[in-house]
Amino acid sequence: MIGEIEVLMRHWGEQMSAASSAGGLPSTMGTIMEYGGCAPRGGVYGAKLLVAGAGPDYVAAEVVAALGAVERGQGGVQLCRLALVRYVNPHGLTLDEQVRVLELGVGAAGRRCYFRLVQRLHELVEVELKVRQARLRTQRKEAGREGDKMRRAAHEQAKRAHAARGNELFRGDGS
Repeated sequence: MIGEIEVLMRHWGEQMSAASSAGGLPSTMGTIMEYGGCAPRGGVYGAKLLVAGAGPDYVAAEVVAALGAVERGQGGVQLCRLALVRYVNPHGLTLDEQVRVLELGVGAAGRRCYFRLVQRLHELVEVELKVRQARLRTQRKEAGREGDKMRRAAHEQAKRAHAARGNELFRGDGS
């Protein structure tokens, strides 16, 4: 197991248990059914409406995206199922029960297979998170360059406009 990824995955599991739609917050369809249409806009907000930071945080959202990429890969469905059973674990299953639910085998062989899959999951999630961060870093650099170009152009435009306005004012005084 990769310790840092284990911490991230545990955090993701806690966020999914507490803040996802499966964790007690209503779905859009559930809200429509409850209110017979759109939820009322006025009044005091209760815990039923998704406001003010409800839902998974940035780190958990990145893990969700990484798991989505893992799921699309070879053997990814089984790895994502493992992630749900291991980290979200809504039923509080023990290790042996998790092995049995995932149909990995019996006894020591099942446990070895389980830990091999956990290692594989951690490796793939780590790679995907690094790829996502590199992509984000590149996008930020490019956006910064574009922003610098826009700021320089705006500054030059402002200088020309002020110079033109100054010339206009001084010409008007002398006439």
